Amino acid sequence: MFKHKKRLGQCFLIDKNFVNKAVESANLTKDDVVLEIGLGKGILTEELAKNAKKVYVIEIDKSLEPYANRLKEMYDNIEIIWDDALKVDLDKLDFNKVVANLPYQISSPITFKLIKRGFDLAVLMYQYEFAKRMVAKEGTKDYGRLSVSVQSRADVDFISKIPPTAFYPKPKVYSALIKIKPNKNKYYIENEDFFDDFLRAIFQHRNKSVRKALIDSSKELNYDKDEMKKILEDFSDTNSEIKNLINEKVFKLSVGDIVKLSNELYKFTKR
Repeated sequence: MFKHKKRLGQCFLIDKNFVNKAVESANLTKDDVVLEIGLGKGILTEELAKNAKKVYVIEIDKSLEPYANRLKEMYDNIEIIWDDALKVDLDKLDFNKVVANLPYQISSPITFKLIKRGFDLAVLMYQYEFAKRMVAKEGTKDYGRLSVSVQSRADVDFISKIPPTAFYPKPKVYSALIKIKPNKNKYYIENEDFFDDFLRAIFQHRNKSVRKALIDSSKELNYDKDEMKKILEDFSDTNSEIKNLINEKVFKLSVGDIVKLSNELYKFTKR
């Protein structure tokens, strides 16, 4: 008898209504190749197989093999990859869409791994609180590093809230269905590594001004506090817009403002 493994965050989707909502939201056609992360008992996998050209499923738990074998007997367009999704080379898989009930403990790293790889559309299930942070707007309490990291690279839409009763075993929290569409033309990021370090630095102090946040977390950008203080003094003299932005509280800045500040500071420090 199969036993759910807490260490793997296994909460299998059992409500067909949300399975159908996920599949419908992905707008699947027979030309689509879909990636699913986490097999579960195959309820979502089966619907994907019915609607797509091919389905790759990455699953780490080999004890789920009976469910995989049953599906493969019924459908010839399913390929199971028995591995850790964080270790799989996604560039070797030719998928263009992603539909998955993600293991919650890998939500953040797998999301950014997918965005880095690129895809046409993803419909993913997350913990509700995590999902709220993904779609949060500036000035709200949920707005933070995750919000800006995702929204600067993709269009993100909230589809629906999902109750614990939709899963087995029932999680202690609500979940949410999110649609992600990468948008490389939305913002130009001068240097991806610097941008990620910049976000980490400023959002450690989201209620402070950008200036104070950068000084307090200067080590994230490989400077000491005095060096950062001097850099920002000179940087703020660049123009009035820059001066206004670095004196604003971090959580009040839009995604576009933060991207602009990061780009300009990067160029300024490389002079």
